[in-house]
Amino acid sequence: MMIIDSIFEEVKILELSRREDRRGIMSVTYHEKDLSEIGIDFKVKEYRVYTMPTKGIFFGIHYQTSDYPQAKLVSVIQGKGLDYIVDLRPESKTYKQWKVIELCADNAKAVYIPDGFGHAFLSMEDNTIQQFAIDEYFIEDCAKQINYKDPGIGLRLPLKNIILSDYDRNAPYI
Repeated sequence: MMIIDSIFEEVKILELSRREDRRGIMSVTYHEKDLSEIGIDFKVKEYRVYTMPTKGIFFGIHYQTSDYPQAKLVSVIQGKGLDYIVDLRPESKTYKQWKVIELCADNAKAVYIPDGFGHAFLSMEDNTIQQFAIDEYFIEDCAKQINYKDPGIGLRLPLKNIILSDYDRNAPYI
């Protein structure tokens, strides 16, 4: 596992350790010691797997308040998606700016998102499966969302017809 790029300085794009032979592909999606050796202090408290049966499923922009902030480690183990990272730190010079990275089963990448950033995801293929690890437990009262149409953020999605929950459709603007 190694850092291959940084966005917003603190957000790290990782290349996963991977081995392939005639049996298939094995990827290491989490290794605490390897992460520590590249300067990322991340200890998993919860794993999630999101299964998206169709292209165009959209989650986010989600974050957890400063009472229980979460860092995330996100990868895709089947299919393809776009992972959006939004800087939600009001004191930051990049506040409300966003970046996007393609994650897919074929590119062996993951993204480390420290607390202070919002996260959104759009499936770009049918049957996309996202693996999502967080370093703090999900606390429902601290879970927040921002409307992806917030003009102060200006998030751009490449698909017109997206599938999203009422939770995200009715999310407030900043």
